[in-house]
Amino acid sequence: MPEKIYESPDSRPDDDLWLEQGRAIAKESLASVRSAAGSLMTGLGALQGIYLGILGFAKFVPEETKLPLKFLFIAPLLVWMIALYHCLKVMMTEVMEINLNSPDEIKRHLTRLVVEKQAALRHAFWWLFGGIVAAAALVVMRTQG
Repeated sequence: MPEKIYESPDSRPDDDLWLEQGRAIAKESLASVRSAAGSLMTGLGALQGIYLGILGFAKFVPEETKLPLKFLFIAPLLVWMIALYHCLKVMMTEVMEINLNSPDEIKRHLTRLVVEKQAALRHAFWWLFGGIVAAAALVVMRTQG
């Protein structure tokens, strides 16, 4: 069977630079997703600490409020706990049995892993954002009445 030769455009002077950048991105993608999750966890911890401080020390929850409505003030903390769970999913390592002599299998496993962890990071971000919106709404509600 004759070897098939594909036509490709002429090389540009900066092609090697961009190929090197692409390799670096592929090599660092899993570490960067985990690093982003770690940063998000730090932000979540700070938000939870500030919010707990507001709840505990500022008499933020009106004492005359009925008990079911008081639980509403815990909602941002619960939402942030879900975000924390998703961050932990990103940080957790997985046991993988792969053939280290098969580039296709390694590529398939690592691609799947990065896609899954990126999705969990995206979920964590939206849960974090939802908690901020809920906390802001409660602050506005509290200052209004």
